[in-house]
Amino acid sequence: MANQYLIALDLDGTLLRDDGTISEQLISYLQDLEKQGHIVCIASGRPIRAISKYYNLIGLKSPMICYNGAYITAPNNPEFDDFVSTFPKELIKEIVDELGEKHIANIMCETNDDIWLIREDSVLSDFFWHDNMNVHYGRIQDILDQDPMTMLIETTSTEADPYVVKAVEKHPHLKVRFWNGLYALFSEIYYDYISKAEGLKMVADLYKIPHDHVIAIGDACNDIEMLSFAGISIAMINGDKEVKKIASIISEFDNEHDGVMHALKKIIK
Repeated sequence: MANQYLIALDLDGTLLRDDGTISEQLISYLQDLEKQGHIVCIASGRPIRAISKYYNLIGLKSPMICYNGAYITAPNNPEFDDFVSTFPKELIKEIVDELGEKHIANIMCETNDDIWLIREDSVLSDFFWHDNMNVHYGRIQDILDQDPMTMLIETTSTEADPYVVKAVEKHPHLKVRFWNGLYALFSEIYYDYISKAEGLKMVADLYKIPHDHVIAIGDACNDIEMLSFAGISIAMINGDKEVKKIASIISEFDNEHDGVMHALKKIIK
C-alpha cells in the first residue's frame, strides 16, 4: 500500500475517555483505517492484560507496545516474535535496600502472570487490573523470585523523590519518571534504552513504514520519546505542557470528544 500509515496510540488520556471507554464512532473509524490497509498500534504503559480488552474491541492484528516498550507482542500474529525486557531481581532488591523502608509506602513488580506487592493497593489494583494474576504480598527482598518487567515505587511523600533518583540512577542505564495527578507519589523505574519510541521503531521496521508515515498520538510524559521519533506527532489538547511543546500538531478536541479521530481525519484523507 503506497500511502500506508502506522498510527501509534496511547491509551489513557488519548484513545480512552476518562471513564475508560472508547466511543463507538472512534472504534468504527479505527476499524475502517485497518480495512484501508493502515496499521493501528496501541502503545501504553499498561500491561498486556489491561490493553487486550481494547485491542480486541477494535479487532487489531498489529503488535501492541506494553509497559512503555518493555514488552511487545502480537497475540493475533503467531509469526511475530515477542520482545521482552526485564530487571534482574537482585537489582530490584538492591534499589529497595538503597532507598530504605522509611521512604517506601509500596512497591509493585510484575510479569505477565505474577505481581509482587508489599501490601494491597486499591489504586494500583484499579489501574493495572490484578484479575487472574498470581499476587504475592510481603517484603520484596523476601518474595521476589523472578525477573520482573516493571518496578513501581509508591513513596511516603514527594520529599522522597530525590532519594528515589539517587538510588536508581547510580545504576547504569536506569532512570526514573514520576507520575502526575492522582498518582503523584508513584515513580516508575525504566531502562533508558527501553521506551515506546524504541517499540515503535521495531513495528515500523517490521512493516517497512517510512518515517514520514509514522503517526504517534499521546498526552503524557512517557509519550514524549514516541512523539519525538514519529514523522507526525500529535499531542492531545488535554495533555501535559511538555508533550505539547515537542508535538508538531495539537489535537483540536480532547479525549472525551474523539480527539484522536478528528486529528487523524485531517492527515489521512
